Amino acid sequence: MYSLLKKVLCACVLFCAILLLTSCSSAAVYSKGGNRPAKSVHQPKETAAVPKGKSSYMVTSWYGNAYHGKQTASGEIFNMYDYTAAHKTLPFGTKLKLINELNNKEVVVTVNDRGPFIKGRDLDVSYKTAQTLDFAGLGVCKLKVIYLD
Repeated sequence: MYSLLKKVLCACVLFCAILLLTSCSSAAVYSKGGNRPAKSVHQPKETAAVPKGKSSYMVTSWYGNAYHGKQTASGEIFNMYDYTAAHKTLPFGTKLKLINELNNKEVVVTVNDRGPFIKGRDLDVSYKTAQTLDFAGLGVCKLKVIYLD
């Protein structure tokens, strides 16, 4: 009798432990496109107000082939040949005029993603944007940013 009670008690403890461990896990839901979550885990708690007409300088990097065709945080599909950008807090759809003051080249981009997630960087742009501003070979460049809307 004692042996049967001991086996039942062990089974109950084991069942409760498994239930507790599996209920504490969190799993990201991945899109068909690959390694990015279907819903961004990088959504800011609050988006920044857009200071229309004002300008600032941002350390800017670019991203391309590794994310081409994959879903952005806004839900759009990333196209490395479009003029787009990723920012940590600016609202999706914000238009920014970017100027490379080293060569006076400029382009207008639309924020449609979150990032960059590397310390010291303020903005990520598509490959096409970096190519147009002539810093794709450098990887990182300080750009003048004018907030349009």
